[in-house]
Amino acid sequence: MKKKLVVLVIALLAMTNISYSQKSVSGKVVDKADGQPLIGALIQFQSNGTGTTTDDLGKFEVQNTNASDVLLIKYLGYENQRVEINENTSEIGVVEMVRSKTTLNEVVVSASPNNYKKTFKGSNFRLSPVALKNINPLSTEEVLRNVPGVNIIGDMGLSNRPNISIRGSWGRRSKKVLLLEDGTPSAPAPYIAPGAYYNPVSDRLTSIEVYKGADMLRFGPNNMYGAVNYITALPPQKPELRVKLVGGQRNYQTGLLSYGGTWNNLGALVEGVFKKFDGFTNNSSVDLLNLNAKIFAKLSDKQSLYFKISGQSEDNQASLSSQSPFTYDTDPVQNPFDADQFTMRRYGVDIIHKWLPKRNLSFTSKIYASDFERDWWRQVTDKVKASEVRDYVGESIFDDRYSYLKGKNFDGEDYVIVGRILNGRESTTDSRWTYTVAGFKETFDFDWKAFGEEQYLEMSFNFHRETFKDRFLVADSSRWARSGKTTKDLWYQLWSANGFIRNEFNISKWGITPIIRLEHVNMYRQDLKSLAQNPNITSTEEGKEPNIYTQFLPGLTVDYTINSGEIYGSIYQGMIAPSKVFGFLVEKDGIVTNPLAGQSINIDPELSWNREVGWRGSLLKKRIDGQLAFFNNTSKNFYAGGRNEVFEELGEINVQGIEVAIGAEIFNKNQHSIRFFGNVNVMKSTVLKGELVDSDLFSQVIHSNATQNEYIEKVNANRNAFDIYVSDGSGGEVLLTDETIDQTDFQNITKSVIQFGGDGFQNSEVPYTPNWNTTIGLNYNYQNLSCGVSGNYVSDQFTEFHNFNNESADGAIGKLPAYHSIDAFVNYSFIIGKKLNLRAFINGKNITNDIYKASRLNRATSGVFGGGFRQIIYGINIEI
Repeated sequence: MKKKLVVLVIALLAMTNISYSQKSVSGKVVDKADGQPLIGALIQFQSNGTGTTTDDLGKFEVQNTNASDVLLIKYLGYENQRVEINENTSEIGVVEMVRSKTTLNEVVVSASPNNYKKTFKGSNFRLSPVALKNINPLSTEEVLRNVPGVNIIGDMGLSNRPNISIRGSWGRRSKKVLLLEDGTPSAPAPYIAPGAYYNPVSDRLTSIEVYKGADMLRFGPNNMYGAVNYITALPPQKPELRVKLVGGQRNYQTGLLSYGGTWNNLGALVEGVFKKFDGFTNNSSVDLLNLNAKIFAKLSDKQSLYFKISGQSEDNQASLSSQSPFTYDTDPVQNPFDADQFTMRRYGVDIIHKWLPKRNLSFTSKIYASDFERDWWRQVTDKVKASEVRDYVGESIFDDRYSYLKGKNFDGEDYVIVGRILNGRESTTDSRWTYTVAGFKETFDFDWKAFGEEQYLEMSFNFHRETFKDRFLVADSSRWARSGKTTKDLWYQLWSANGFIRNEFNISKWGITPIIRLEHVNMYRQDLKSLAQNPNITSTEEGKEPNIYTQFLPGLTVDYTINSGEIYGSIYQGMIAPSKVFGFLVEKDGIVTNPLAGQSINIDPELSWNREVGWRGSLLKKRIDGQLAFFNNTSKNFYAGGRNEVFEELGEINVQGIEVAIGAEIFNKNQHSIRFFGNVNVMKSTVLKGELVDSDLFSQVIHSNATQNEYIEKVNANRNAFDIYVSDGSGGEVLLTDETIDQTDFQNITKSVIQFGGDGFQNSEVPYTPNWNTTIGLNYNYQNLSCGVSGNYVSDQFTEFHNFNNESADGAIGKLPAYHSIDAFVNYSFIIGKKLNLRAFINGKNITNDIYKASRLNRATSGVFGGGFRQIIYGINIEI
């Protein structure tokens, strides 16, 4: 009997132990400062080291193997947490992780469902890791079109050279938007040549933040309209091998391979991305390789070190020339320029050291450098009537690249952009650019107390240097030639001393944050080709054209905390640095010209006063979250606003609008959840004053009858707004004084100068500022399944300052019609064994295949760029 009793007791104890082993413990890990969930935090039992990591919402569930144990919770850049558990523990609630004082912003990525960054003063928008994972973007432009205030000006399909407009900025190559990668300017030459000819591969991004408020003054130089900060992946909490393989239509291929982890106080990640795509149009393929590595080390309780190195190379059949209205309507995938080729390589490095002599005092030192080189060989083009293409190019070329025209009927306004034929051959030119950038930045942070609250002082100083060599080559032997005669060789050099002082005053529920930025710039230009033809030069200093200027930029933000959110207002003065386009001109009596011998270059930066008021937070017990902002920006000293559109009398422009971003939890029960999101931007732009010359309008554009009549009507309706010059018959031009003009006058026009404001042209809109830009969508989640659908709508938009409604015969000018697109995705995650985590996905881009006119970016030399081509991709993400 006793023996049976002992066996029963042992069995009961075993069953009890089994129940312990089967019992689970769950919880959620967040950042203590802002309550944002942390993805991938490591959850381990102290006794045996087993555990798990947090999911996309910061949640975890782990099996309790012992009656009593300690859960260790670790996250790179945060202080470790310990949670004691016992046999009664099943839910530990929310664990708040305290960010280590030595942590750098460059190594922290939040998984917040909020669409804004709380620590940024003023309006901003953030795309979370979850959003990027669901979208599986082909390019960063695909993601950014969902951000209120952002307009994407379509060009080449993939965003290796993105065209981003924020709050009405001129979008070509994102020249008036500051692009950052992990907080460091990423444009090849941010001051002299800010065009985005390098862009991080979307596959290696974890989050994207778009800044638009007064805290923009922490960044520079181009802080007038907004900034995009691309945030790359941080080292995972435990050693992990990741492989991502993607395929799709048009030979789309992406392969990502990375390995990284965190070992005690050291986090490291090595990553490589290969991308290949045949493009949406003929002769538009791309091959790209990106390699990067980063290390974050907590050296002690007072010091940390961050090191990042990256390299990217690209070979792309990229054409600046595109389609006329006729070829777009006939076949929008046609592109005959098979010899166009863009090649580039870029290397970059960031080294950051943080030191805390006291708990409330820190010094952060950053060294950054990049080296970029590109060659862009492009065929010389011409515009030929469609009926004359066969005779112009010859039978062989016609059959090879223009055979789609066979059997078509043509009218007198049907044109085709072709390769120019000279002496029986097509030819090419090369734009060859080389850049170097280096800088040192020191940031001082001091936390102090006043009014019974914590106050935060931040000061920063940056010494920045960049060089740019701009060469142009012409090869007339063959369109395949890759060397030729140098026709331009310009050398630019710049150094800048810049910095800011900012203090965040907190008084009860109020926050007052003044900020002031200083920019001192010294730059020069030399025409090396011209100097080389002078045998009497005596040093390399000769021929330098300097431009030296200093600019102070003040700003102020006031915010007030209400319930689960805040209201705020901000005002600041932003700046666009004079670049190679307009940085070496002379302004006198309101008129801008090229400098004469002995004249000092004095062109000022483009400046603006930016004002906004808004709200951000949550409602209905956090079931609804979002933000709302009204902005009103007025810029002056506006010179270059478009392709060959310049203000001889500097312009003044106002852009105002309302931005709304909202997310709502519609349903959440029994592991089923449905979430709605919507982003809306309503915008109105007006050219207030200025005098503009469009050098393409009569020298390059092939007008249709509709654009001729529209121009004549504009002039006759407001003759005071136009100074029109016509040929004098001997190679010169004279001012036309007739009170009205007709078709005969139109044929003789050589130049048109348009006056805005006052008695001039009224209510002209800025190019590429659509009145409406809207995205809405629904996401559904159940256990390991997630899927969603979203739609984007962009209203019609002008493409030049004359605001032509009608389209020219070559497609260079004219309003773009409104367009929409619909995307969808399905993701499914599963685990094989104990360590193999997989996520299979399929994404449909523009699933309705509604092809639209996306831009006329290069106007007279390119015509229409199409967008909206359907693209299906599928793949798998493997983590071991």
